[in-house]
Amino acid sequence: MNIKNFFKNKKVIYWSIFFLYGIINLIFVLLHEPWRDELHAWIMAKNLSIPELISESRFDGHPVLWHLILMPFAKLDFPIITLNLISYIIILISVWLFLFKTKSPIIVKIFATFLIPFTYTYNAISRNYCLILFFLVIIAIMYPKRFKTPILYSIPICFLIHTHSLAWGLVAGLTITFHFSEIYLWFKNKSNNSNIKHVIIGLILIALNTIFVVLELFGSGNPLYSTGFSNVILNFILIVSGILAIISIFTFFVFKSNYKELAILFFGFAFQICVYLLFYSSILFQRQMLIYVLLLFYIMLIFSDEKNLIKSKKFAFSYLFIIACIIFGLNSFLDYAVSDITKPFSTAIEMSNYIKENVPKNSTILVIDSVIGQSLIPYLGDDYILYDIEHNIPIDCANVYHDFEVLANIVDNINDYSGNYILTCNNSFDLSDSCTLLYNTFKTAIIHEDYTLYYIP
Repeated sequence: MNIKNFFKNKKVIYWSIFFLYGIINLIFVLLHEPWRDELHAWIMAKNLSIPELISESRFDGHPVLWHLILMPFAKLDFPIITLNLISYIIILISVWLFLFKTKSPIIVKIFATFLIPFTYTYNAISRNYCLILFFLVIIAIMYPKRFKTPILYSIPICFLIHTHSLAWGLVAGLTITFHFSEIYLWFKNKSNNSNIKHVIIGLILIALNTIFVVLELFGSGNPLYSTGFSNVILNFILIVSGILAIISIFTFFVFKSNYKELAILFFGFAFQICVYLLFYSSILFQRQMLIYVLLLFYIMLIFSDEKNLIKSKKFAFSYLFIIACIIFGLNSFLDYAVSDITKPFSTAIEMSNYIKENVPKNSTILVIDSVIGQSLIPYLGDDYILYDIEHNIPIDCANVYHDFEVLANIVDNINDYSGNYILTCNNSFDLSDSCTLLYNTFKTAIIHEDYTLYYIP
């Protein structure tokens, strides 16, 4: 096959992209060190039963679908790398579907596959966000067939409900612009949809899953999370507002259609902003990258019906997606991806190795803040006991609230625990005046999960 024919054969190009993508991102996975937010889901899946998992999900505020996927592997004591390989496989399937089954322009496919959002972000860093991207690709593929197969189309929307609260705005947008819209038009005798019963069944399925998740997470909330405006949230809102303004203008003057798809995007972003203002106090890297996941989803939707778009408009919007990614997201993406190759994401492995080499087995290691101790649990295994001295319990899933006044009082009276080892994270409590410093990994981790180990004389 000569070069000219090679570039004319899209399947050959897509298979080449797919295999190259798989190799590059497998390297990212193998070089990445999981941190506590990743390992927390694995530990919950390993230590809890399904009823306990549903009950404990209130602490996190996350649905349990991701934990259920991890559960069989965690309970069978698969190695920790399995956690990241699971998200890698999920995103690998998503990439294959995106390349071969969506009608997005090839320039968008190449950019989105090798940069934002498919590379590194949702496969190396293994969290429930990978499921959002996976189900959005499936929904985009099924979007043109929603009138013919409304029940089948509704199923991935139901699964989307169980991924993350940040996806619920999209669920609302998809439901309002199709299910509610079709039912309303049918009542007004303005719709000839012969599958209206199936539309209603699809809506019932979505409603039942929504009710289940609401009951599952009812009362959720961690007092450690602050609410309201922060500089990060304000920047997020400004970026989203700017992107939506550009898209709105572009949609009105260039496409003069696709308003339903634009409404879906608006609902998605609007609900995200509400979640950040009412619950989250910060926007982690993976949450920030959801901006471009939603933007890519919008592009997949509007390109799903080729009849509505001429070629020149397709490429115009393709470049708009790429420019938005470059201006607002590429710097952050490259910073994390490149840094993860050269520096540890978390130093939990480093500290665990030091403990195994220098601390006698079966020792009890006290932890001031149990949440940070869970990152070491998978690496220390049963050879050491990590003990929460605030709550006087061994650290399991670390689903506990912390009172920093109590913790400060413990630090002031640390000599009560003489003869023990004690672990802190991110230098939150400096014990150097009263304890013997054994080892620290301070100022090395990307996610600032750095540990200090002391001995209390």
